[in-house]
Amino acid sequence: MTLAAIFAAVMMGISSCNPDDTKPEQKPDTEQPGDETPGEGEGEQTPGEGEGEGEGEGEGEEPAAAITIDGDFADWDALEGAQVATLPEGDVKYEQLKTFKLYADEEFIYIFCEFDPENTLVFVPYFDLDGDPTTGNASKWTGAGYEAKAEGAIFEELEGPAQGAAQPWDPTFYYYGESTDEVLAAGVAVTSSTPAEYKDGNWAFEASILREVLLEAYAAVFEGTATETFTMGMIQYDLNWGYIGQLPCKTLEQADAGETEPMLTVTLP
Repeated sequence: MTLAAIFAAVMMGISSCNPDDTKPEQKPDTEQPGDETPGEGEGEQTPGEGEGEGEGEGEGEEPAAAITIDGDFADWDALEGAQVATLPEGDVKYEQLKTFKLYADEEFIYIFCEFDPENTLVFVPYFDLDGDPTTGNASKWTGAGYEAKAEGAIFEELEGPAQGAAQPWDPTFYYYGESTDEVLAAGVAVTSSTPAEYKDGNWAFEASILREVLLEAYAAVFEGTATETFTMGMIQYDLNWGYIGQLPCKTLEQADAGETEPMLTVTLP
């Protein structure tokens, strides 16, 4: 389903953005027919009826997800079609976010972040919902005005402030209209691995966002026109909510030369 179709359907049926209303409906278990001994049960079996039962088992099942949220990042290395931003060589303004990957399928939006964990507290992706740079809020990316963001800590915040134990990224989603409004509470739409050591002294985590739940929440409040693409940029914050990582980004030299740094763009399947 395209983003435009989701927005159109939801705007007709949703009149509020109560986070409790956006929780995914649990699918009932599918009952499997039991094997019957020939002759048991009512009625006679027509010759050939039921023959081949069990053949083609698995046909029509949903394909396995390209990404499994388990803290093993090998599936990202083998994935084709992901959008990837890496820290460029040279001087940059914020250097602790090393890699940001983004991918979407029919059900989820997936993210991957590799980062320097020193003094890290929060990761915040920013969303340009309509692809129009003239709408939304001014951002750190060229040609993007963001209407939404998701704030989630990946470490416990201790007094001081100080960095506590690592924890899964479980953000709260906000919409920027005339005011900043919460549209989706934590614990509803995101599954995340717990950040852990990855390579070269860096850490990493991955997460999936239940796409339809997220877009329904924003459709209830978004006044713009949805497109079939969405764009995202990622900011890493320290214990005092200062910027320490940004992707995509350009080097200071590239920025001075006028090179642009757009958000990552993914076309919704």
